[in-house]
Amino acid sequence: MRKLKETVSQVPTLMHEWDIEKNKAVGLNPEKLGSQSNFYAFWKCHKCGYEWSAKINNRYNGRGCPCCARKKVVPGINDLATTHPTLAKEWDYSRNGSLTPNNVLYGSSKRVYWLCPEGHSYTATINHRSSGNGTNCPICNSGRQTSFAEQAFFYYIKKIFPDAINRYTEIFTNGMEIDIFIPSIKLGIEYDGEAWHKKEIFERELKKYSICQQNGIRLLRIMEKSPTGIIRTADETLSMPKHIYEHKYLAQCIRNLLDKIDPQSNMWTRKNPLPLHSGIDINIQRDEQEIRSSYMTKLRKGTLAELYPQIASEWHPTDNGTISPDKIKPGSDYKAAWICKTCGNIYRSTVGHRTGKNPTGCPKCGLEKVTAAKRKAVKMLNIETGALIKSFISVSEASRQMRISSGNIVAVCKHKRSQAGGYIWEYI
Repeated sequence: MRKLKETVSQVPTLMHEWDIEKNKAVGLNPEKLGSQSNFYAFWKCHKCGYEWSAKINNRYNGRGCPCCARKKVVPGINDLATTHPTLAKEWDYSRNGSLTPNNVLYGSSKRVYWLCPEGHSYTATINHRSSGNGTNCPICNSGRQTSFAEQAFFYYIKKIFPDAINRYTEIFTNGMEIDIFIPSIKLGIEYDGEAWHKKEIFERELKKYSICQQNGIRLLRIMEKSPTGIIRTADETLSMPKHIYEHKYLAQCIRNLLDKIDPQSNMWTRKNPLPLHSGIDINIQRDEQEIRSSYMTKLRKGTLAELYPQIASEWHPTDNGTISPDKIKPGSDYKAAWICKTCGNIYRSTVGHRTGKNPTGCPKCGLEKVTAAKRKAVKMLNIETGALIKSFISVSEASRQMRISSGNIVAVCKHKRSQAGGYIWEYI
């Protein structure tokens, strides 16, 4: 019989999560099984306590706990109700069917219904809401149903057509409206943030299109995709990129629209053999603050100022223009200017990153903390016995000699990780 090069018992990272009782019950001996064995064994996660079975060689090659990796929903550990109880309170049970906060992962990309404290029902992906960078109720946002993307379209259209109107309602008597209307060319533009899936929405938009036709208004829709029957709800459609909330994709979509409607452009008519784009300069990063300032008003509640007064106190008083902490939600993706109370450093970071599950702060102070942590002396301990193996004059030196990430070593010293490189680490 070929001698095993290395057994499970000789690999600390495997033994650290080896389920002794369950494996013993089925006759699995870590001293007789190779670290590259194809046998299934039982494991118990040292972080979350989840128990599962997996091949030994898969574990040896780095495959970890499926619960921590968010590949499996485990109620009480990684489900939305457990990890984000406040967010789970906004779950719209009446519209999500059998889905509940207890059987979905907090990092899921699934799009579900939410019910805001004001009673508005809307859709958003779970990970977008739980990440801390995500959407809050679009209806409550600035006191009406709008979005930054829609307002960015309006901002640049206004540069070509000064008569453009946002939220045009004059021809309707039933609460309907056109997102953007340009009287001079009798063009209505609808920005549909997501594809339609419900019959009542389709019927409403069909009726809106009919009213536009009766009033001689041509209707153009900007959409994710064209669902069945869309040809009957608009004269034209413009495809919306999947990641339109990223500035570069939003800018390209705006460019495509302006090329279509700008009278100085011939990109679509090609009356001139040479293509001529719209001459409007689109720079969303440069213009973001001005765009947001044009539609953001003070909110009644749930603002950054109300919920995170300490963070709001670092809001830069002039570099954010007219945007203030009482006009913005804690989960906003607006990249605001901040001034550090500790060192006076001025920097930019999204509001959502400052208030998220793993909040960010001043990068200058953060770098100084990391540098100071890496200068501290550390000792390396046996993961099973806790016995001292070796001491190092600094984390950086330990990282260099042992070829282990200095960040992971620091995380163990701060009790944010259980081990690094198969060892326990402590500051001296």
